[in-house]
Amino acid sequence: MPELHASDFHREVASDVADCVGVEVVPDLTAAQLDVYDSREGGVWHPEHGVLQEPEGWEFLPTGDPFVTHRVKAAGAYWSLWSPRGRQSHRRLLGILAPAATTARAEAAKTAGERSSRRAQGAAYRARKEDVYRQGLAEAIVAFLAFAPEHADLARSIATEAAQRAGEVGSGRVGRTRKLSVDERAALAARALIRHKYTGYEERLLTEVWDDEFLLPRPWPGRTRRGRCPPAPCRARCRLGPSGR
Repeated sequence: MPELHASDFHREVASDVADCVGVEVVPDLTAAQLDVYDSREGGVWHPEHGVLQEPEGWEFLPTGDPFVTHRVKAAGAYWSLWSPRGRQSHRRLLGILAPAATTARAEAAKTAGERSSRRAQGAAYRARKEDVYRQGLAEAIVAFLAFAPEHADLARSIATEAAQRAGEVGSGRVGRTRKLSVDERAALAARALIRHKYTGYEERLLTEVWDDEFLLPRPWPGRTRRGRCPPAPCRARCRLGPSGR
């Protein structure tokens, strides 16, 4: 005797009961993937099941959105709605009928995907724009340095590093201001890098204090107002300058 699944057994029992009482059993077609046709009589038409009514809670999703259609079909429950074939035309797919909840989830996934895609595209666009700006700033720095040809590599190295540092997004450095021309930004960026990297400026910040009036270094006194000489890190924090940096 062939093995019967529970669903097959229930269908056979329902069919036997229907035969006994004379009631026609209407099969549940919501889980089936049917090809149905638009009917002038209302509802849709299927070659085997005749005229069918759209299941409760379902809605029509027209063609034209492959992402949503693919996700709805992947959920499993849908009917493909076709326009009937005419004398001079082939049948044409109009869309699909599917549960409204499934369609809503697919639309939400599409919206989230579009937002993520737009964010990625915006980030890539901004990165390209910043690269172009830093390259232009580096070229302006090379022009400002005007090194001899035999030192062109050094000029290019200084310009690249200075443009990268001064033009860092959110740094608040001179490369981010729009109040100065590109040439002025290039000059300040080049001077800052050379001062920090090629001179003893960093060491002097830890051993000297700057005169606020004349912007000139002067030695630390032997004692502070509290009677003690501050350690080197504190000296750096206590230094005075036009920007406090």
